[in-house]
Amino acid sequence: MVWAHAASVGEQQVLEPVLARLTRARPDLRVVLTHTSPSVAPTIRPAAVCHRDYLPWDTRGPMASVLDAVRPSLLLFGRGDLWPELVCAARARGIPIAVAGASVRPGSARLRLPARFALRDVHRAVAWLGAVTSPDADRWRRLGVPPHRIVVTGDPRHDRILERMADPGPATAVRSWAAGCPVLVAGSVEPEDDAALAPTLARLAAAGPDLRAVIVPHEPGEARIGRIRRGLADRGLTAGIWRGPADRTAPAAPILIVAAHGLLADLYLGADIAYVGGGFRRGRLHTVAEPAAVGLPVIIGPLWDGAADAEPMVTSGGALVLRGDDATAALASAISQLASHPDERSNRGLAARGTLTAGASGMTADALLGLLGH
Repeated sequence: MVWAHAASVGEQQVLEPVLARLTRARPDLRVVLTHTSPSVAPTIRPAAVCHRDYLPWDTRGPMASVLDAVRPSLLLFGRGDLWPELVCAARARGIPIAVAGASVRPGSARLRLPARFALRDVHRAVAWLGAVTSPDADRWRRLGVPPHRIVVTGDPRHDRILERMADPGPATAVRSWAAGCPVLVAGSVEPEDDAALAPTLARLAAAGPDLRAVIVPHEPGEARIGRIRRGLADRGLTAGIWRGPADRTAPAAPILIVAAHGLLADLYLGADIAYVGGGFRRGRLHTVAEPAAVGLPVIIGPLWDGAADAEPMVTSGGALVLRGDDATAALASAISQLASHPDERSNRGLAARGTLTAGASGMTADALLGLLGH
């Protein structure tokens, strides 16, 4: 039995390709998956785990009860969301603890005292840790994970993204709706992105080039979609609501707001340019690997520091960062430049894809099989 914990969707995406390789190598393994965010549940394939549930409160009694009932042979965390009581209870029972796709932001509060001292014993309990990058490995050493237990593997999410079979339906619908115009997909858009995105689209509509925009909110609830639509309308822009496959055709509007979960990765396949949301709040930039996997140039907000995937993309030119005091002008300039120059789009998209690496999931699964004794 493996107990795997994914705090949210990002952690689940780390664990998914690792668990797939583990269960292929050991068909007798059973996997229990816990999570803390409700966003995880709809994304888990039922066949991938034998049971999934919310993580109990991280207090001694509940954690001891669950561990004694499940009796896992391995406790596996995605990214590094280590819960102290769960770790301590597992260590007391001799259960090895591993972390896959482990990363720590440079500015994380865990790296500062007193948190680093308070969590030192938790980190010392880790039997194996696969760090995403060498700087991540250094930060985990500072936190107290023994150096000989740390291996730099890369990010298992890259395997998941690179191996994923896209559904061409949403992309085909978008290309048909766009009628030959360049398509911008603004993915995982947060409220902080609205202040730059809406006025940018208004500026581009007035000045060209002819562009079609698909806005995918991070949380596509009715209230959120209504606010986006009203913000666009205040600037004279018409936006249609699209529910993907649930709607036979896309509305006849120059901007679409997607009111459905789970379409973003497939929509990137139909785009020419990607804008990834979350970059106007430190530590909140969403995944840039999905658009990069299909060879798109990526535009991100100014507060991207600490996002492991973003750094090599910025360095290679695959990702453009909005700089300066006027985010609207910077975003409009970046979109206009990419929309008008197909060769630059292609070169930057290839540079973005070139930063993704495969193999982390296999390396991680091999290490975990060793912890399981096979």
